Amino acid sequence: MSKDKTHWAGRLGRWTRLHLLRALRENASPGRTALGLALGAFIGIVPSFMVGAPLAFFLAGRLGWNRAAAVAGSVLSMNPLTAPFLYSLSAWLGFEITGRHVTVEVEGLINNLREYAFPFLVGNAVVALAIAVVLGLIMFFLVRQKGPRGMRAMVKSQKRVRPIRRATSRVEESAEVRQTP
Repeated sequence: MSKDKTHWAGRLGRWTRLHLLRALRENASPGRTALGLALGAFIGIVPSFMVGAPLAFFLAGRLGWNRAAAVAGSVLSMNPLTAPFLYSLSAWLGFEITGRHVTVEVEGLINNLREYAFPFLVGNAVVALAIAVVLGLIMFFLVRQKGPRGMRAMVKSQKRVRPIRRATSRVEESAEVRQTP
């Protein structure tokens, strides 16, 4: 590989940015982008056990909504920072909606999983729907205000990716030093 070619990290950065911009422009109307984000948020919050992002990507593609927004909604809505809060909120809300008030103990939770599962799923559906609607509306107004070009400017980095210079080996350095008068 000659020294004139850019470093692999620079090429990877440009490739990633290109495909991200392509995905953002795909079905980039405000409605389709907002629906994709809302779908991803809903699927991400509902217990989908490691298939949330691929499922959101597939369903958004089938429905003609923005696939990048669907994956982003899935990842943003349920991550290690938000999962404990959202699952606790889902359980509490589900018990309040169904009217079941049970003291939760670790041993009791495992033995009575059926008793706890229905209220949790009811609460989870309500929380997922509420967050999906809120995130979808925020995205709709953001895309409508900024437009497709404004969204592109938000994603596009102002910094250019510069190639990382490879350190020259000591043998090359000594050869260069000898050649200079």
